[in-house]
This record gives sequence, C-alpha cells and structure tokens, in this order.
Amino acid sequence: MPRIAQSSIEALKHQINLLDVVSPYVQLKRAGRSWKGLSPFTQEKTPSFYVHPDRGFYKCFSTGEGGDCFTFIMKVENLEFIESVEFLAKKFNIQLQYEEGGPSREELSVRKQLFDLHELATTWFHEQFLQSEEAMPVREYWEQGRGFSMDTAKEIKIGYAPAGVSTFALYCKSKQISLAAMHASGLFFARDRESDYARFKSRFRGRLMIPIRDVQGRVVAFTARQLPQTPEDDPAREAKYVNSPETPIFHKGRILFGMDHARTHLKEDDSFLMVEGQLDAIRCWSVGLHTAIAPQGTAITEEQLHLLRRYEPSHIDCLLDGDRAGRKAALRILPLTFKAGLEFRYLRLPDKADPDDLLREQGAEALEPLRAQACGPIELAMEEVLPPGQKATTQEKTRALRRIFELLQSVPSEVAREDYLAHAARIAQVDLTATQRDYHQYQQSSQPRRAQTTADPLPTQQLKAKDPLLTQAQWELLWLLLHFPEFGQSVSEIIDYEWINTNSQVGQLLSRILAEFREGLLEDTSQLENIIETIEERQLLAELHTKELIVEEPKTEIRKCLELLYRNFLINRQKDLKHRVTNADANDDQKLVWMREVSTIRRELAKPQPIEF
Repeated sequence: MPRIAQSSIEALKHQINLLDVVSPYVQLKRAGRSWKGLSPFTQEKTPSFYVHPDRGFYKCFSTGEGGDCFTFIMKVENLEFIESVEFLAKKFNIQLQYEEGGPSREELSVRKQLFDLHELATTWFHEQFLQSEEAMPVREYWEQGRGFSMDTAKEIKIGYAPAGVSTFALYCKSKQISLAAMHASGLFFARDRESDYARFKSRFRGRLMIPIRDVQGRVVAFTARQLPQTPEDDPAREAKYVNSPETPIFHKGRILFGMDHARTHLKEDDSFLMVEGQLDAIRCWSVGLHTAIAPQGTAITEEQLHLLRRYEPSHIDCLLDGDRAGRKAALRILPLTFKAGLEFRYLRLPDKADPDDLLREQGAEALEPLRAQACGPIELAMEEVLPPGQKATTQEKTRALRRIFELLQSVPSEVAREDYLAHAARIAQVDLTATQRDYHQYQQSSQPRRAQTTADPLPTQQLKAKDPLLTQAQWELLWLLLHFPEFGQSVSEIIDYEWINTNSQVGQLLSRILAEFREGLLEDTSQLENIIETIEERQLLAELHTKELIVEEPKTEIRKCLELLYRNFLINRQKDLKHRVTNADANDDQKLVWMREVSTIRRELAKPQPIEF
C-alpha cells in the first residue's frame, strides 16, 4: 500500500486543533492555559485528563498515558497509526498526499471502508424512504401511525430497506464497494469468501431503518423496525426490531443511541434522559428534550455509563415504561450507576403508561410533574420490598435494608454510603445507628478471607517513590533540548554518543534527536514528526511536554546533565574494565592496557573536568 507522505502527516497535525479532536470524547473545562476533564480511558470522579492545545499534547494522570492527536485516536478508536491519520484527515476534510499515488479502494483499511459503506447505506435507505413508491405506506406509517414529521425524518435520515433480496447488494456493486467491506459490515447474509454480489442477501428487508451513530456522528449500525412490508421469508420476520450485529466499528455495549445529539445539547448542571428505545429518544428530541439517549436494545453496560460520566451530567433521569418490566430495568441500572458515580433518578409513569404516548400527547411539559416527584435510587430499591402506603413488618424492613446493603457494595465513596444509609433508615423508619451497625456487620460477613500470599502490596515508601524519569540525566537533557532547541547544535558536537544508554526509549530518542541537530536537520520541535517512529515515543513526547521543570539558566542545567552522563559512562566503563582484568589470563598483554585505563578513569572521577560549550 502506498505510504502517506511524511510532510502530509506533519501538515495534518499542524492544521488541526487537539481540542477539536478530544472534545467529542471528553467534556473539557479550561484550567489556566490547559483544559481538563475526566479520563476517557478509566473511570474516575476527579478530572485528571489534561489537554495542552498550544503544545499539541494530552496527558492522563490516572493511567499515565499521553500523546498527540494521532495517539489519542489510536487509543479511543482502537486504530493503527496510519488508520488514525486517515481518520483525522477525513474528519477535518484534509487531503492526504501519498508517496506513490493515492491508495485504491481495495487498499484502504476495512474500518474506513465500513464507515464509507454505512454512510452510503444511510443515504440510499433515506432516498428510498423519501422517494420510492414501495415506501409510500411507510411514510404514512411514520407520519400518521407514529406521529412524526417528515422534517424529523430528514434530520435523522430515517430510511427504508426495500424488500428485494439483493437490491442493496447490487447497488453497492455499482458503487464499487469491496467484497471485504460487504462481508464485514453486518448488512448482508453471505457465505464465507462469497464473491458474487448477487448472492449477498440483505439483512434488513422491508423495514424502517434508524441509523445508529457513534459519538462523532458517524453511522456505524442500524436498528430496523418491522413493517407490513417485511417479507415472510425474512429469517427475523417475527422480530419487532432487528439490530446490526457487532462489527469492527459497532459494539452495542459501548454505544448509546443519540449520544452524538444529546452531548451537544447538555448544558452545565444539566441531566441526560435515558429512555428505552431509539424511537422513544427521537420522540423526546421532537418535543424539545434533546438530552435523551437510549441503550442499544440490551441492558445498560458499565462502558455506556462510563461514556455518560465523561460529560459530567448533574444526574441521569430514567424514563422507562411504567409497568413492572420498566421498574426492573431501572433496578438493574442502580448498581452500575453507583459504581460509575452517577446520580440516578427514576421518573415514575403510571402503570402500563408508555413514554412515547405521553410525550406525543402532552409534549415536554408532561415530564415536569414526573421530575418533581422523581424517585431516588434508595427509594426505588426499597419500594420493591416496602410498597408505599403499607405498614411494613420487621422482617420486611430487614429484607429491604439488606437489599440496600448489597447495592452499597458498588458505591466507592464512604460519604455517599453513609448518606444512602441515612436515607434508607428514614424510609424504613428504623434507628440510623442500628442500621449502620447492621451494615458494617454485613460488610464483614460478605468479605472473603484474605488468603496468605507472598504477593503483598508494595511498601508505602516504595509506592511514594519519586518518578525515576525526573532523576535521569538523559530524560532531563532531552527535556532541555526540546524546550531550548537553540542549544541542540552545540550539545550534539560535544557529547560522545557512548555516554547515552540506547537500551532505554529515552536514550534512543535522545540519540536520534542529537543526530538530527548535528546534521543540521532539526531547527525546532515543530520538525519532530520526521523522527517519531512508535506510539511509545509519542507518549514519551507527551510526558516531556506536560512535565514542568523550573529552569533559570538552561546552559547550566545542560552542562550538569552532560557532566553526569559522562560520569556515569566512566563508572560503567571502569566496572567493565575491572571485570575484564579479573578474568584475563596472567600473560595477556591487553590486561596491562586495561589496568592503565582503570587508573586514568579513577583520576578523572576524583578530579572531574567541567564541560564547556
């Protein structure tokens, strides 16, 4: 495959703002010259993820990871380096240059082809919905049966999948979609290695098509609603809704329907509104409730709640069906929201009431009384055992509190647990101190005994050890050269490359940068893209750019680094020579040469000469 020109990668990096790259994944707030937010790589409550747009680097202090725009996309999208370059170029509409001409469609990564194919499918299904005669009853169903406007359909790109078995596959053939993308897309049924487009059978036929988008707004899958037009020979004919299977670009447990829409409408101290299905979310948007989201037809997952947590909502309002199934679904969410550190509220609907009908008839105002009487997590959990308005027995109270004790195992905050216990005691009308004692006994009885093991935690003093990178002369010299590149040429002419330990990543990068300075190929840090080879080096650069050293006189600090490197080199050389002398034969002429060199090194170490440059 033709390589992307290095100059094109450099130009891409300089044209895009790292804030624009990170913002779709992390809710950022200004912190001085930087921006901070919750880590996209781990669950946390206190922001430790920093973006430095002026330097083009980010740093996550929770995981220790850092890097530039390419590293970030590689991490969050699970891409290779070249894929991340293509990803960003497409996102920001920047043309890439290739060393041997542009790649063919077959040569592009399958992931990129899948994004292209889903965009093509969305447009084609939408055109069928708007224009085809076959879809006329579907348009009537959309407007009259479901009560949605055509403007809403156009905004979301609602589509219709024709009933023909291979109609869409043959359209893909006319658009030169690769067979590899067809097989991997989940849009077709076909035998392995099938090469005849006419034998690719559409997964979705005679159904209303709802595009599923990732957080960036790219279509990655579909939900297909059953219609009278759904053919009898459809293998999933009886299923009301059929979803895309998991593919390289779609993992249903990681994506929330409508997140790309909702996150742009979330204001400070605002909340997300969780509903059951895609059409429920679309109904919410149509009446002005734009922070509505929905899971992908399955129980909510930790990863989905982690995604919500990144945007720091004030709480999550859960609007599910008013029947028992809806309440059970809400109860299943509780331990996960506790673990994610999210505030949860359940909006009570009348029994057997449907959110779609309620909002369709009364609009967004219908939620106001529900929110005013919202049910908190402890109240919801206890109502399963202690129905409101009924006098509870001692056994019922005990059983209800034990249910709360189980839930509180998922709460990481001691303060939050105490607050929840107090709330539970009030609802059960029991003594708080007694409730706390019972909870602590429950904790002790539920914790497994710790087996004796030699793999005990490290001593406290070892855990608090200073970051070794900051104590290494190589790391400090590399930091100084990146921040004061005007000294790079002089240092490259003075330093002996044997002083550098190239067994370390820091040493390898330092050696390469000094070589560039020596040859006059590097004038400032903006040209570093030419010599960065691995993702680990990108992370190292992020570390170098995000650490702050107090430097009053850079020449003095550089001299200290050089002198320490030279001293370390002499010490290691002396050890090596002594080892050779010890193991040499008595008559070996080289032994005397080594002994003389050991004496010279000993004198040099005793009275070191300052290095001038």
